[in-house]
Amino acid sequence: MHRLNVRHQALPGIGDRFELDTSSGSTITVISHRSGRRDIAIARPDGEGPSITTELTDAEDAAVAMLLAGVHIELAMTARD
Repeated sequence: MHRLNVRHQALPGIGDRFELDTSSGSTITVISHRSGRRDIAIARPDGEGPSITTELTDAEDAAVAMLLAGVHIELAMTARD
């Protein structure tokens, strides 16, 4: 079984950085800014090529958390004017 190891680092003036190594060898990094902004990055296990990084809004952050927790989300289409 893969041992879950989450590392935490305080980023003075910015917020907090959390890193999680996955069983596949990738590293997931979450930066939680004091402003409420969250960034997520995924680094490849071989260290080759760029990491993928994106900023999440409050709604996106909540949606990703729910999806990872297995919560069912029902999407509704609305008409645009």
